[in-house]
Amino acid sequence: MEGFDGARALAEYGSQKEHPDNIISSVTPEFELRGAKLSSLTQAIAYAEIKKVKGPPARKATDNMIKQVQASIKQNFNRIPLPADIWKSVRHKDFTRQVRNFLWKSLQNAHRIGNFWTHIPECEDRAICQFCGVTEDLEHILLKCERPGQHQIWNLAKELWLKKHDRWPDLSLGAILGCGLASISNERGKKLPGASRLFRIILSKSLFTIWKIRNDCVIGNSGTPPSLKMIHNKWLFTMNRCLELDRTMASRQRQGTLAYIKPLLVLQTWVSTLKDEDKLPDNWLRVPRVLVGVEPHQPSATPPRRRGRNR
Repeated sequence: MEGFDGARALAEYGSQKEHPDNIISSVTPEFELRGAKLSSLTQAIAYAEIKKVKGPPARKATDNMIKQVQASIKQNFNRIPLPADIWKSVRHKDFTRQVRNFLWKSLQNAHRIGNFWTHIPECEDRAICQFCGVTEDLEHILLKCERPGQHQIWNLAKELWLKKHDRWPDLSLGAILGCGLASISNERGKKLPGASRLFRIILSKSLFTIWKIRNDCVIGNSGTPPSLKMIHNKWLFTMNRCLELDRTMASRQRQGTLAYIKPLLVLQTWVSTLKDEDKLPDNWLRVPRVLVGVEPHQPSATPPRRRGRNR
């Protein structure tokens, strides 16, 4: 072609010259543009670029929480997640919005508990656990407090989990906050999506139930703890509600406007944990009443009171 031949001829001519030409590499100022064009700049673009320049502020409390989660995941699942993976797990689709908010605040150490109140005049007493008499923090509330609630709920969670899997992990604050990273495998190393999903549901619902019971005691009922029967049945109601919601979403037709879960995933999630499971059909999603295999709390039997003759 004419243009190609001309370019090749000029290239050959230039390669044969003994002294190369001086090439002006400077740019005319009117063509050297820097920065952003105001006519096409949006607030989102400007905010994103500012964040790249400044970077997120470092928080010692948040870094400590991230390290605790990494250590717990390493201990229970033999892998160390990146901080980005930990923040992503907080928004897991198996979590409700309330649980997501709770986990995010927990990693940021942003709950109004413990040392938060020590710097506020006339509120210093709120930093102390009303039941144990020690400074309250998230680990104390979820794992160490002697107030009725956390110990009973974790025993119920363990009882339900052992129906499906033979190992209950070592509970710590990092393991609880990192439950969205759970990855359960069998003896051959094959991942079990149903078991991993059930683990996330059990831990997230249990921790948030403990948190709500604590708030009801501190804020709503002047420190009076609920009975063991109420705690037991409250947790059981929460788990049965999760099961019923899964069954409903898996039974409906898949549509873009409705929440939907694959039926196979629901069956894999709850298998071996249901009440009277041997009497249920293989596909029990259409059965109207399905319950988890934990019995409700029954009050202890008391002998009948004797009636007098003159009453």
